[in-house]
Amino acid sequence: MTDPALTTLTDLVPPPASPYLGENGWEAVFKEMGTRLPSGYMEFIERYGAGAWAGWLRFPPPGRSGRHGMPETSARARDGYRLLREDDDEDEFPLPVWPEPGGLLPFADTAHGDHLGWLAEGDDPDRWPLVFWPRHNDQGPPLTCTLAEAVYALLIGDHEKLGFPPPEADPDAPQERSPDFEPFTAARYDHHE
Repeated sequence: MTDPALTTLTDLVPPPASPYLGENGWEAVFKEMGTRLPSGYMEFIERYGAGAWAGWLRFPPPGRSGRHGMPETSARARDGYRLLREDDDEDEFPLPVWPEPGGLLPFADTAHGDHLGWLAEGDDPDRWPLVFWPRHNDQGPPLTCTLAEAVYALLIGDHEKLGFPPPEADPDAPQERSPDFEPFTAARYDHHE
């Protein structure tokens, strides 16, 4: 069943004609990630593909092999979080990391080093809450919204609902974010490989 927020988002920002997901199908992605992914994420990414929302929140292609695909970018983010937990204070980095039970499983990042992911709690990915790992702020609680609701809230400036920092609280962020989506294509990644 389609998330009503995804319908609202589609009305606000029409999806690209040919969303780019990468060369691999979902089963290959699940195998590389070591788990199935939430259906809300799959429906969202099938609608829009890889790209950047409001020039800030970036979704890498889930089916792309190599360093620019979501499985690899997620693995690098998890490794980084693990190192921060080990080297610093676990109070500052309180989340377990996938594949630990309830572990952080990032799937998107911001232009300034924050990450959006799931807390992989239990065996049903559709029940995993979203979590925002902020670079400049303390770790907040899991989000109580769907992925489409989170992106919509970003576009309309409802940062408090999400735990996203408002632009003025992030010293690296532009002071205004435009409510748009920039789709990424294979060509964006091919010249980096």
